[in-house]
Amino acid sequence: MAERRKNWSREETLAALFLYLALPARLIDDKGEDVQTLARAIGRTPAVVSLKIWNLASFDERRRARGKVGMVNASKMDKMVWAEYSSGGDELIEEAADAFFGQLDQLDSGDVMSDDLQDAIGASLPEGRDRDVIISARVNQQFFRNTLLVNYNSHCCLTGLSNQKLLVASHIKPWKASDPKTERLAPDNGLLLNALHDRAFDQGLITITKDLKIIVSSMVRHEAPEDEYLWRYNGERITLPKQSSPRAEFIEYHNDMVFKG
Repeated sequence: MAERRKNWSREETLAALFLYLALPARLIDDKGEDVQTLARAIGRTPAVVSLKIWNLASFDERRRARGKVGMVNASKMDKMVWAEYSSGGDELIEEAADAFFGQLDQLDSGDVMSDDLQDAIGASLPEGRDRDVIISARVNQQFFRNTLLVNYNSHCCLTGLSNQKLLVASHIKPWKASDPKTERLAPDNGLLLNALHDRAFDQGLITITKDLKIIVSSMVRHEAPEDEYLWRYNGERITLPKQSSPRAEFIEYHNDMVFKG
């Protein structure tokens, strides 16, 4: 009973937000290693921590677009923190990362991150401001990837490849050119591609048309086996995601600014 009366602090709420952004949904429950670690650090049960994370997720419009209504018991603190994230983006992720690691510093164990979390943010990071910037970028990219894995049912939208180690969350309008608050994490600015086609897409050797067909650049000369693997899909239509089909304005940007026709 006492635990239920203990209000969540801002730092604890930010630590929970960090896990929501960094981990795939399948790892956010009371059996998740990082959920259990955070629970030990803040003196709560894993079930309570998991519930807090999904309360925060209830404000995520990207989940709502996929028909995920989420929890209905979110607090004023949850709403306030999510509003700050929506308006502040990278800055709040940096603060959330500091909050998460600050809580973990209270534990005795030196190895407190799961392999999944280490893969998401990097196992070895510098200290100070550089660490915050790197973590922010990696968490954003991981969250974008998690969203696309759900939308595309963990399959390459072109080849159908399903080995997640070979799948890449590709930005249609490149990351550096995208607005950090409205475009970088937009699911309709992404394609889930295998590593080869992701690289070709990034380098402008292939693009996607507004009717969602793949076009290969004339620069690909039929000279190497990988060239043929690109030409094999010329004119093929991608498999549509569950939600948020590629936005026309992002496709137009890739056609005009990235593709080497």
